[in-house]
Amino acid sequence: MQKANVSFDESLINSRLSFRPLVTALKKNIAEGNPGVQKLYGKVVTEFESHPELMQDISDLDMLKPYTELIEELLASIFPPTSSSHENLYAIALPFKFQTVYTSRLFHHLFIKPGTNEVAVPDTATGLSLSKEKMQFAHGMILKKYCGYNSPETSGWVHPYTDTHTGLTKYLELKIDARFIDVNPIGEMPDMPGSIICPHSNRIKAIEELMQDVPLEKFLFEGISIVRVNDVTLQEVITLIKNSLLNINAFSDSGVYTELESHIQSLLGLKDVKIGVTPFFKVNGHYVYSELHNSNSLLFKHFHSIADKDEISDCCKILFRESDQPVLFETINEQVLTEVEYLQYYYTEGGRSLIICPLKQKDELLGILEIVSSKPGMLKHTHIGRIEAAIPLFTLAVEKSAESLDNQIDKVIKEQFTVVQPSVEWKFTEVALNYIVNKQHNEDVAIERIAFHDVYPLYGSIDIRNSSTERSHAIQLDIIEQLELARKVVKKAQADMPFQLLQEIEFKIDKYIISASDVLLSDEEISIHDFMQGQVVSIFNHLHGTQPSVKNEIEHYFASLDPQIGMLYHHRKEYEQSISRINDTLARFIDKEQAAAQKVYPHYFERYVTDGVEFNIYMGQAIAPRKKFDEIYLRNMKMWQLTVLAKAARITHQLEQHLSHPLRTTQLILAHSQPLSISFRTEERKFDVDGAYNIRYEIVKKRIDKVRIKDTNERLTQPGKIGIVYSQAKDAAEYMEYIEFLQNLHLINPGVEKFDLEELQGVVGLKALRADINFDDEAKPSYNAELSQTTSQQLIGK
Repeated sequence: MQKANVSFDESLINSRLSFRPLVTALKKNIAEGNPGVQKLYGKVVTEFESHPELMQDISDLDMLKPYTELIEELLASIFPPTSSSHENLYAIALPFKFQTVYTSRLFHHLFIKPGTNEVAVPDTATGLSLSKEKMQFAHGMILKKYCGYNSPETSGWVHPYTDTHTGLTKYLELKIDARFIDVNPIGEMPDMPGSIICPHSNRIKAIEELMQDVPLEKFLFEGISIVRVNDVTLQEVITLIKNSLLNINAFSDSGVYTELESHIQSLLGLKDVKIGVTPFFKVNGHYVYSELHNSNSLLFKHFHSIADKDEISDCCKILFRESDQPVLFETINEQVLTEVEYLQYYYTEGGRSLIICPLKQKDELLGILEIVSSKPGMLKHTHIGRIEAAIPLFTLAVEKSAESLDNQIDKVIKEQFTVVQPSVEWKFTEVALNYIVNKQHNEDVAIERIAFHDVYPLYGSIDIRNSSTERSHAIQLDIIEQLELARKVVKKAQADMPFQLLQEIEFKIDKYIISASDVLLSDEEISIHDFMQGQVVSIFNHLHGTQPSVKNEIEHYFASLDPQIGMLYHHRKEYEQSISRINDTLARFIDKEQAAAQKVYPHYFERYVTDGVEFNIYMGQAIAPRKKFDEIYLRNMKMWQLTVLAKAARITHQLEQHLSHPLRTTQLILAHSQPLSISFRTEERKFDVDGAYNIRYEIVKKRIDKVRIKDTNERLTQPGKIGIVYSQAKDAAEYMEYIEFLQNLHLINPGVEKFDLEELQGVVGLKALRADINFDDEAKPSYNAELSQTTSQQLIGK
């Protein structure tokens, strides 16, 4: 069949009015013994059948006029008397035509063209849609009767309708009941689709596909269409709001907002209202505001500073702290403005009537939905009931937008920066948010530089003493032990079978034992490794298969080696396990102490684990702008720094007896009382100091770990002691106070050593304090229980 058959030309449908299907259905009900139907409609059916002209197909509608009362009695079986003709929308029409034969008064008033019985289709788009739907329905009836296609007897479609009085868009559901329509071929039965199953997918074909093979013009539809129209504005608008909110982009799409505003107007039945959504986005625990995401906020358009937005956000949170219900200000006048201060912002924009709806998830306020009218008294409590169904949709949209923004910011932070600490996360969030906003306008936008100015640095180090020497010694012991194991195998093999190559192997083993017993150089280590992995392995594999007398010794030798590296790995393993245990213990301890210190005043903290643990701290107003910085917090942090190092030394001292390879630690602090600037290096993914003068701090920090006391060969750092390097006398005086306090708590022994330090490359004039850590007595319990509080009180007293 040609595709012309699926056009939406109504003239393709052959339709005749007939009451016969309805009368036949009533007669069937009566015959089934339903006494109620017999009593109600038996007389009407009998009288109807007494007029043969009414039981035929009717082409001239004028012939129905003498039988108007009888027809109404028959149609009462479809539209009972309880259905008010003034309030309900219903009609009887020719099958699949816009021509009616009976209508309710309200239907006639709203939809019938004056002076006719034809339905006035609202506009071209709606008319085309109705025609398409009717054509599909008609095809479905034919396919159901002759091909077994599952087509419903009733069908419903929703169409927008503009109320001429209010100008608002309403949504009407058109339901067509085809139970009383019969379809038959005109003349011979035309060719029909051979199967409704698609041979490729083994699925039922879609109606659009089947319509191409159905010759609609060769069928006749006889009967009546029952048409019902229902106002489904509320349900449809809620669905449209839901769809719009699903597509919204972080509440910044003005086009979608225009749609939402129109939907809310239809929902409320008010044309002149505006809406706004003010989101309270929280990213990584910090509230964020931007023009991009607040562009449709009626409340925030007056504010530019974060402090102002924080203040108004707090007002909203207080307003809805105890309640989830919308708040109505029916009339905003001068008196109301004096009672509720923030209403002034709506009043300035012309708002005279207001509903504020909280968008809450559990107990957290995610945002507010604002509905404003310029006319006093326009919004009433009845409108709250209409809007309540939409509030959960706006709440979900804000929640999803916040989640999307959070993911975008995290992605930018991970791509441009790194995993960051909570204390400075707000800054990375702020920069990432600005980047996302600016990128909307400029694809080539560069990300802002992250810097903190006037911050105070603190540096501490816990170093494993002589770790390089201890590592070399462990390697040396493993090599000697492996060489001796190999020599035993070679000697036994020679005893059973003298062999010159074995003599050469033994000679080399003895030579390597002598050289390894002295100072093991790196090139010698490589030579021994190559020898053991090459010649020794080769000859031992040969002997294992040819000389049974040394088979057990060779197997014991290989079993002693580490399978991954093919070398003895005993002393090195003990050394590395000891290093790891010290590092892990110290890292856990410092992290726990640091978490407590963050609660006193937020600061940036970074920790590095090498052969020991070192950490950098930066604190100041720039890092925590919402909490006033005071010198008391800096002094408290220095006390914390000294205390943590003293406690860490006690921990590693107690750990020594549990280590397979005994190791000791040294403790070092660099005192620096001048503030400096730090910035984030995106290439290195870390903070570094800024400026030529400030870089001197970094140089000193990197060179003092092995600094010696002036005019001696003694290193400042010693096991069991804490060294404090400084350059200004006031720093020494300050740390002397902290040392005295810790001596009183029995963490540090009495007495303090004072030294001048040797000149370092590019650094002169350094001095140091050094104190012994008390490993004998326990610290006072009151200090252990309340470290931060006690320290603060002590410093305030000073």
